[in-house]
Amino acid sequence: MRKKRPRFSVVTIVRNEADRLPRLLASLADFRARGGEVVVLDTGSEDGTPEVARSAGCRLVVARKRFDGRLTERQARRINGTFSRDGEGPFVSPGERLFNFARARNCASALARHDFQLALDGGDVVDALDVDWLDASIREGGTSVYRFERRVRNRGGWSVEVGDCFHDRRVMEWKGRAHNYLSVIPFVRARATLLLARDRLLVSHHTDLEKHRGYQLAGTALEALADPGSVRWRHLLARALVTLGYHGSALPILLALDRAEASPAARSASLGLAASCVAASGGPSDEVEALLFRAAKRDSSRRDPLLRLAHRRLVEGDMQGAASFATAALAIPAQAGIGEMEWNHSVGPHAILYWALFWLGRRDEAKRHFKRCRELEPANPVYRDHARLFA
Repeated sequence: MRKKRPRFSVVTIVRNEADRLPRLLASLADFRARGGEVVVLDTGSEDGTPEVARSAGCRLVVARKRFDGRLTERQARRINGTFSRDGEGPFVSPGERLFNFARARNCASALARHDFQLALDGGDVVDALDVDWLDASIREGGTSVYRFERRVRNRGGWSVEVGDCFHDRRVMEWKGRAHNYLSVIPFVRARATLLLARDRLLVSHHTDLEKHRGYQLAGTALEALADPGSVRWRHLLARALVTLGYHGSALPILLALDRAEASPAARSASLGLAASCVAASGGPSDEVEALLFRAAKRDSSRRDPLLRLAHRRLVEGDMQGAASFATAALAIPAQAGIGEMEWNHSVGPHAILYWALFWLGRRDEAKRHFKRCRELEPANPVYRDHARLFA
């Protein structure tokens, strides 16, 4: 029996993704075999990306530099003058390239055949895609946005977050020249949002660490200047500054986000980043831990602050403290939200617990957590070596 053509399109914007686009398309093999539409908007590749998309049968449109701009001297002066602290910077310079992601994504969205769309990046891999279930849900109606778990690979390893870029373009549109996001179209009534299980849709994003992304800092800073009360843009700007090593400039932004109008998750994540800034700057250990305790109190559904406290205790040799914090973290159901290390949701609590409990002399308890570590990461050489402890 021939499978029906999917009721949704896959849409992506790319630039210089000739090496990685084939991996994305391979992960969509079943979707494409069913006649699923893949729209590729190329924004100025110089490595043969359009040829890769065209040869794979994608619907290709080449836009080149339609969405590019340049940072003016006034804009650069405002960004550096407003956000620089402790002599850090300058963060940006006049003439730097800007790229308007929202305009590009809205353009790509308009090119697709279907109203329902899964928006991906060229470096993504679709690990799970239940086309039949999604088609049935779209046919039944009632949902405007499908939220799903997204894994992101950066220099620090894998993190997990919830993405919402499977949507109905009649209801949602892209906003933000950097770190673009979906927003309800004015005067349009949005329907329900549905969170999908991992076996319905799961996407992994493999960040290209060689790509220059300075323009994202400038774009984020301009959004923060245009909407100074926005928690979203302040948090994203501070996160970008932390990534670039500007901890003194990021810290006051993060501390100011611990306010009532911010969501518990945003407050907790901001305080956790603030703790990282203090630690990276050589600040007092007591201040770092105080920030982590505040982060844990702001959102009791996040494991991250407790596991960071557990790890600090482990390094200090306080095995009882490490076990207590890791046990408390493990009691919190693993759930994706604002970006958090995937380690926290899988092997992390067990790794701390087996080591701490072993040295506390609680061997049977330690062995149970060690066994779980080996189940989750059977190829990890550390666990192979530590197996002798439980022989």
